[in-house]
Amino acid sequence: MEEQIERMDAIAEDHAVVDGGQRKISLEPERIEDGDFVRICSAGAGEVLREVIEEVLARVDDFGTLERYIWLLQFSCGLCLLRDLPVGLSFEINKVIRSVANLDTEEYQFDPLMIHTIAKSLFEDIPLKGMNLVHVIKKLAVLNQKLFSYVSIAMIFAGVRHYTRPDQPTRMYRLYGLSEVLDLLESLKSDHLQQKSLDIQRIFLILKLLSCYQNVAILRYSQDARPDIEEQHRCFGEFFIFREEHKRSYLRHLALALEVVKRMSGRADHFDRLADNEDFMLVVELLELDMIPLVKDDLGEEE
Repeated sequence: MEEQIERMDAIAEDHAVVDGGQRKISLEPERIEDGDFVRICSAGAGEVLREVIEEVLARVDDFGTLERYIWLLQFSCGLCLLRDLPVGLSFEINKVIRSVANLDTEEYQFDPLMIHTIAKSLFEDIPLKGMNLVHVIKKLAVLNQKLFSYVSIAMIFAGVRHYTRPDQPTRMYRLYGLSEVLDLLESLKSDHLQQKSLDIQRIFLILKLLSCYQNVAILRYSQDARPDIEEQHRCFGEFFIFREEHKRSYLRHLALALEVVKRMSGRADHFDRLADNEDFMLVVELLELDMIPLVKDDLGEEE
């Protein structure tokens, strides 16, 4: 890894840190306005929203077709992102999402085309990007429902590809295995070696999405036996089998990213001085305090 770090030094030296500049990274979702919500869902916003939610909850079992199910998911995700939410609706919104998660989706959940269709409709029609994407993925993934997990993973890597290859639209929203993730990280590293500077906001979003992948896939299923994985995920089983050598390779990529970001900051030997540049500090903290320790813990390594 030392050789790789040395090859990145030119990037670190050429990257200018502007003290006192405006922060580029936000930890909060960007949210959507009432008008965007109406466009996405063709449903009323503002105070009318309370009545719409009540009607949806009363008829949630009627959303049996794929088209209606997609609308229901778009409606749920739109609710999570609304900027100006009427007072007292947070509980009802969570109730809507839980109700959607409880619907029987067995006929959809193992069909790659259905996962593509649902993920594409959320990612492109809302559309989801930035911390809005991260926020929705977390909302879906925390419910531990298979279809939500599959759609979340598909959107995670649609997002990663968007921030690594913005000129190449996603043609297929699908699951990724860890070996493919490693190939993606290797490609990303090669791209960065050819650049004179790096976009710290883009790096943060890519890492934030990978952190979501860690939580929804690696850490959730890493310790499960292969027969259990294959029984749970059927045709998707291979995507949830995490070999130790792949996890260690993934950990090395994270460690390299941490070292590069520290060098980019110009303060690799003085971590406490990163406080004068909050963007870099947030990326370092994400790697050093969240992503890397969780993978090490999964591997049984001590800090």
